[in-house]
Amino acid sequence: MTYKSKIIKIMLPCSLFFAACFFISQYCYINASASLPIGIYLKTSRAIVNGSFVVFHPTAAQQPLVSKYVKNTPLMKRVAALPGQAYQLPPASDTDSKDRAITAFEPKTGIVPANHLVVVGNTKFSLDSRYIGFVPQSSIIDTITPLWVFCL
Repeated sequence: MTYKSKIIKIMLPCSLFFAACFFISQYCYINASASLPIGIYLKTSRAIVNGSFVVFHPTAAQQPLVSKYVKNTPLMKRVAALPGQAYQLPPASDTDSKDRAITAFEPKTGIVPANHLVVVGNTKFSLDSRYIGFVPQSSIIDTITPLWVFCL
């Protein structure tokens, strides 16, 4: 094997690896929590509908609770209700996943206010509308769709 072919044999996989890393860093989000299936989600420009996956920054009012669990990290959730729609939040827990007390959002049923969403995760411990309340549409960073996930 020549020196040139050895270089190509090494450079091609490295180039593909770095191209994949660049693509993921620019066009994707990685979810490692139980809130949604673990995996890679592609950023989209789709309209938000019931069932859409969204990425958002918690509001200043939500920050005291959220900062107990994550720091400067956007949250990824599924949209359960749009503005003007009736909602019923899934059952909430009195404790978080580490058995610390947590207060559920009230009211558990009603109509979603204008310019807000109800978002939910996959577990009763998910930091979603059960605990943080309504999410302003202005807080939404991106809509996302699963690109490669371990389970749906």
